[in-house]
Amino acid sequence: MDGKSGGIDKYLLNFLDTVYNGELRIDFLTNEIDENLKQELEKYHARLYAIPNLRHPAAQYRRVRRIIKEGGYDAVYFNISTAIDCIAAIAAKHEQVKRRMIHSHSSGNDCESSMKRHLFDIIHKICRLFLWKYATEYYGCSEKAGEWLFPKRIVHSERFTVVFNAVERERFAYNEQTRKEVRKELEIEDRFVIGHAGNFCYQKNHAFLIKVFAEIYRRNSDACLILAGDGVCFEAVKRQVKEAGLEGAVLFLGRRNDVERLYQAMDVFVLPSNFEGLPIAGVEAQSAGLPCVMSSRITKESRITKQCRFLSFEQGVEAWAEEIISLRGIRKEAEYLPEAGQYDLAVQKEQLKKLVQF
Repeated sequence: MDGKSGGIDKYLLNFLDTVYNGELRIDFLTNEIDENLKQELEKYHARLYAIPNLRHPAAQYRRVRRIIKEGGYDAVYFNISTAIDCIAAIAAKHEQVKRRMIHSHSSGNDCESSMKRHLFDIIHKICRLFLWKYATEYYGCSEKAGEWLFPKRIVHSERFTVVFNAVERERFAYNEQTRKEVRKELEIEDRFVIGHAGNFCYQKNHAFLIKVFAEIYRRNSDACLILAGDGVCFEAVKRQVKEAGLEGAVLFLGRRNDVERLYQAMDVFVLPSNFEGLPIAGVEAQSAGLPCVMSSRITKESRITKQCRFLSFEQGVEAWAEEIISLRGIRKEAEYLPEAGQYDLAVQKEQLKKLVQF
């Protein structure tokens, strides 16, 4: 955990809140202690241990073995995005922990440098060859995420379980009054509002989103784009917006803790990710009744409403702009597909409780 409210952190905090019963002792590993997170965990009597990062694999290995030995844990649960993060699982097997659960949350390496990303992809593929040997149970937020981390023969067997990224639907349900309030607050009452929520990083592909929006704005001068989040690409995206002459049409809202209100203000939600395990923001936006346009690199398992479309990057910026514009004015309450039941929070909670049954 890193305390920055990323997707994995949100999942783990929900996991803790769901399964904690006063008898279980659940502790967490992190590369850097976040005092706010540490304080949040105290109400669950959960400890937060700092371990060296992957730049120091030997030190991380020794530290994890020591923590496991001193803690006497019955199970370990590693929620990771890449097979490179294999050291703790190796340490757990060497300490003979009986239950070793590995949960995949992604389907790609998030790195801004294409050269580094290529290198990390190579290392990931090497580590993927043996990571599965150090687990006794296999999980993923989607089949695609599972195939990123584990052999297909495991993913397409009873040994692998999908734990869906569920959300509290009532929290995100369409609300006309909130919509009016937020649009007034942001001074976008009469605008065609395209929205996005996510970290500013290679994975989320803001550079492509800005190009698409520039085309939308060229055709619709009342269009605006609202962006919630921050990250390593934040300043680069701001420069791109300035260079495109879109400063008056793009709102940078920063990291927000009221994203459910922001969804209400939008007309269309766009997620042009280079890769995803399964995007929680996409599930949230659909639950808010938003028409959604996502990249074809995102697993179709994330489609839970009728108004969710997938486009490839090869179709080009103009096709994306046309698709988004075509969805203008059709927003209403979410019309869920039958498979959307998998994303019900009650279903996920039952899955999580099974993880701690001994």
